[in-house]
Amino acid sequence: MTDGRDEGGVYSKDYWDLVLSQVRSKPSAVIALCFLLFLYAVAIFAPVLANDRPLILDAIDPSTYRRSLNSLRPISLNLRGMIRDGEAVYVARMEERRSERVQAEQDTASSDEVDWGEALAAEKKAIAGRLSDVQAQLRGLEPDSLANLSKSLDETVTAATRGETQKALEAADRLVKAAGEARASLQPVGRGEEPQAGKTVALAPMRSYPALEAISGPEVYFMGLWTLVLLCPLWNRLVNRWFLGSDRERVRRVRRHKLFSVVALPLLPALFWQSADVSFEMSRYKALLTSGEMEAVEVVFTPVPFGFAEIHDREYFRPPTWNAMSEITEEGYYARGPRSNMVDVVTGYRPPPKPVEVRRGEPPRNALSRHVLGTDSLGRDILARMIWGARVSLSVGLVSTIFLLLIGTIVGALAGYYGGWVDVVISRVIEVVQCFPVFFLILIVVSFVGQSILNIMIVIGVFRWTGVARLVRGEFMRLRSQDFVVASEALGVPPRRTIFRHVLPNAMGPVLVAATFAVASGILTESALSYLGLGISAPIPSWGSLVTESKSAEYWWIQIFPGLMIFLTVVLYNLLGEGVRDALDPRLKKA
Repeated sequence: MTDGRDEGGVYSKDYWDLVLSQVRSKPSAVIALCFLLFLYAVAIFAPVLANDRPLILDAIDPSTYRRSLNSLRPISLNLRGMIRDGEAVYVARMEERRSERVQAEQDTASSDEVDWGEALAAEKKAIAGRLSDVQAQLRGLEPDSLANLSKSLDETVTAATRGETQKALEAADRLVKAAGEARASLQPVGRGEEPQAGKTVALAPMRSYPALEAISGPEVYFMGLWTLVLLCPLWNRLVNRWFLGSDRERVRRVRRHKLFSVVALPLLPALFWQSADVSFEMSRYKALLTSGEMEAVEVVFTPVPFGFAEIHDREYFRPPTWNAMSEITEEGYYARGPRSNMVDVVTGYRPPPKPVEVRRGEPPRNALSRHVLGTDSLGRDILARMIWGARVSLSVGLVSTIFLLLIGTIVGALAGYYGGWVDVVISRVIEVVQCFPVFFLILIVVSFVGQSILNIMIVIGVFRWTGVARLVRGEFMRLRSQDFVVASEALGVPPRRTIFRHVLPNAMGPVLVAATFAVASGILTESALSYLGLGISAPIPSWGSLVTESKSAEYWWIQIFPGLMIFLTVVLYNLLGEGVRDALDPRLKKA
């Protein structure tokens, strides 16, 4: 029948239908999968869950406006000076500065030549950036001085690039004059003041999305990808019912197209996404909003309004705020507990009061939601750091598993398919690698190659592939005498196609099971490396590095909460691995 039913009117099931039905019949595996999807969603969407940057900000920023306006003339003067001195003088000056810097740093000189055109473009970009900051808060106003400044800037750089020095100098004079006129006539008014024509202007609120602007293109891609993954049950059912007519055979044929669409569609917004250049982990928005330098009309913060590197030095090692011992008085002293009595028993000295600074967007000083999981030695919020730390811990486990699967699958496939001396050589290599303690090898290599997330991923994958290789080798040795392999060889199919097109898909069952356990092992390895100080460099957090913030039992929340997340994630992966293992066991399959 065309709809995929057999003679009894029942849908026939292929291999993967049976596997999925078996996985769904395991409640522990389904629950583990749902929790893991949620954990990865939290890690991927960390910038919109825990951030010291507002999600939405509609505000007047006089400080940025004034700084950009006042710097237009100095930069314009610098550009005119460059043009007046000429290209030869500029290049010679830059070469002299480079040589002085090289001598001071005792380093080798760079072979890159000083480019006159790039220098002019850099100056133009600096002026244009500040001009854009000024114009952004003058919506509805088109001052002549700014229009003349923009026109003169283009004329100056164009003429200088072409080598028309005299024309460029004339345009530069007009540029400097326009910048001076703008500074004199476009100063912002103070609060409650009326603008004076030709002297001051009233600034308009500027809407921005600081948290979203700091998101990079790859982050946008993974956010889109994971949104499609989480909504898969919904859109998959709609596609199967509305576009495929619930025809089982058609549904099977378009599986690859669905997978390709899920992977490819998020590339569209990621390719056109333009993120801001974020140079520091700590933003200035909270400080400006709290001090009143930035006047907010509307501001919306993330659910956890703290950044992973945001420091509150007056709340260091503060217990979770739902704990009675975390209460802090208005003066900045703990209200109860062993830290409440800060008087030195010998000298009688009592530290001066340091009131807790509650910044804009944060819960009150003693609110239950202020620091739900406490703070670390620098007063950084543990919950925010755990959300961001999930990115490192979960990605290390997943990506390192991909590396070891690629290496182990290729090596095991070659050994199992060809046999003979190829199998002997590869088997001896596997045995030699397994003789060394893997964790100590990883420690040695990481200490030499450096502490970066990519290095840790690669090193874990490079040294943990042997188990997968032995599994794949055993499966290939079992399958290479099957009829479909013999038929493929008899038809003259190249070995590469036979291995990866026909044999490997049938040998993936044990590999998938091993992959789930390998992810858990990778998470534990990264946590151990971070605990020993060889993990990710500060201030970027990971669950393992969070545990090392304190080894004192007095600050119990430092060890308990990150440790619980590591334990929970490993247990979830083990439960999922057991479910997949049972689903791939042919003795447990039901038609």
